[in-house]
Amino acid sequence: MKKIDCRGYSKSDGSMPPAVLAEVVDALKRGEIIAYPSDTIYCLGTDIYDEQAIKKVFMLKKRPFDMPISVCVQNARAASAVGFINKTARRLIDEFTPGPLIVLVDKREDVPDLLTAGSRTVGIRIPAFPLTLKILEEFGPITSASANIHSKKNAVTIDGCVRDFGNKVSIYLDSGKTRYGTQSTIVDATDDDIRVVREGPIESRKIENFLASV
Repeated sequence: MKKIDCRGYSKSDGSMPPAVLAEVVDALKRGEIIAYPSDTIYCLGTDIYDEQAIKKVFMLKKRPFDMPISVCVQNARAASAVGFINKTARRLIDEFTPGPLIVLVDKREDVPDLLTAGSRTVGIRIPAFPLTLKILEEFGPITSASANIHSKKNAVTIDGCVRDFGNKVSIYLDSGKTRYGTQSTIVDATDDDIRVVREGPIESRKIENFLASV
C-alpha cells in the first residue's frame, strides 16, 4: 500500500511527476487496484478488460455481482470504444461532460459481462478532474466503483478509503475533499426516450430541458 499526496499538483491540467504517473499506470497494468479522486467521490480503479482485477473490486467492496460497475474514460472518443454512443448519448456527453454524469449505453462486445453484471449496457463517465483525466489518457478506461464498502457512506476524502481497504489497495491518490461529495447523475440513453436512473449533481429537469431544446 502506498499513499501519494496529490494536493500540490496542478489543478488546471492534472500535471504530476512522470515517475508518479508511471507508478500508477504500472500498477493498473499489473491488474492492481488504485483509489483515485474524481469530481464527485473517490473511486476504485482497475483495468476494465481484466476480469480477475474486476472480480477483486467486487470482492473488495463486498458488492453483489449482480450490480454493474461503471467506467471512467478521458473523452468522448474513448467512450465510443467502450460503448455505442448514439445521437442522444453524444448530446449529453457534449453538454454535461467532463462532469458528474454517467451515461448508460449499449456496450461493445469486448467489454466483460462481469463488469456489467451480465447487462448489455455499460455506464460511462468523463470526470471533471484533471489528475484523473491524465491517468486515463495514459492508461485507458478504468473502473469507477465508489471507494467504499457496499452500502456504506461514500468516500469524499482518502482517509475513508484507507480505513475501509488498507493494504488491499495498491495506491491511494490523495487530492483532498471531492467537489460534489455525492455520486453522479445516471441517465439511460440506450434509446431516444432517455430515463434518469439516479439524480445527482445534475438535476433531471436540467437534462430534460436541454434535450427538449436541441
